[in-house]
Amino acid sequence: MNQENQIANNLKPDHRKEHLIEQLRSIDDPLVFKQIASILEGKEVIDRISHFPQVQKLMRERRNEDYEVRTRQSIHQDNDLSRYDTKVVGILFYLGIVSLLLIGALVTAFTEENPSPSLVAWLSWLGGLLGFIYLVFIIDALLLFYHAKKAAVSVNQAEKRKRILALLFPPLRIGSRDIISNDYTWLPGWHWSKVNEGLFTELKKRFVLPMIGIAVLIIPVLIIEWKFLDEVRTTFPRLKINLILEAVQTFIWCAFTFEFLLMISISRRKLHYAKKNWIDLLIILLPFVSFLRTLRISQIARLKYATRSFKLRGVVTKARQGLIFVDFLQRIFQLRPESEVKRLYRLLQENQCDREELQEKLKDAVLLVEKKQQLNNQSS
Repeated sequence: MNQENQIANNLKPDHRKEHLIEQLRSIDDPLVFKQIASILEGKEVIDRISHFPQVQKLMRERRNEDYEVRTRQSIHQDNDLSRYDTKVVGILFYLGIVSLLLIGALVTAFTEENPSPSLVAWLSWLGGLLGFIYLVFIIDALLLFYHAKKAAVSVNQAEKRKRILALLFPPLRIGSRDIISNDYTWLPGWHWSKVNEGLFTELKKRFVLPMIGIAVLIIPVLIIEWKFLDEVRTTFPRLKINLILEAVQTFIWCAFTFEFLLMISISRRKLHYAKKNWIDLLIILLPFVSFLRTLRISQIARLKYATRSFKLRGVVTKARQGLIFVDFLQRIFQLRPESEVKRLYRLLQENQCDREELQEKLKDAVLLVEKKQQLNNQSS
């Protein structure tokens, strides 16, 4: 079927039509006929709105979608701003990863119900190192604006806003793009890479197996915490089991956050990606619920509020562990062809219903626009 589609795409429009008619005559699948009927029903709507400038722009973007993976690209460095950005982008990318690990450790310390004494003892060092990274990012932002003003070059506003937000949350530098064109992102080993659907698809494939391996680490954590924690402490009294469990959970949280930040920065439809990966987003955000609650409780010197805070910590920790386990099962099932067929078929049916509903809404919107145009013509 793929070979036939490729042949059809290479034909001239008239011949392509004849080729499609021949294919239709040989089809007896009711699902295919239903899809074709839906497309033909929507053709009227597409024809009526195709003259709208906004729609024409979207159609051009769809036709020109780039699926080629282009890495190690050379971006223009004809000014001090681009040269500076190219020199420091790799260093700040890795500093973003280090800051993510530090934030993960701090969040774990404030969200665990009974954090290990070793982790509590390291808090000042972790906070100091994170403060140093914040200072580096502030200096970078000042140098960036200095070079932009000196070179009299306009920076991309979207990337500028992201760099400013990175001063509040340094891991946002993961997935940063070039400051001028905003068309390239820096990745380890690939350096400057073109941001397009091809890069997004390639990274998505490369993340599948590593993330499954990382998510599966939550299983021994759950087994030890729920069943064998006291036995491990008794059998291995010198083993800092609490610190090990906290380190594993911190690493898992950092891995999920790294994947999400990188993929959403490359995704063209960011809101769609966030909705589709809502479990990952919830895993990332849940610890901050307990963290912010703890900050509030720390200002109130009353025991009952502190007790509630620790209860919330335990609930948040268990919820996060459960979500990681659910995410792991989802990723595993998606690797099984049988499960994937069922999932995709259900998704296809849901999308078909959504498509029909959207077509009706689109028809209503077209009628409103046409009525508005008629009124404007009559008034003029």
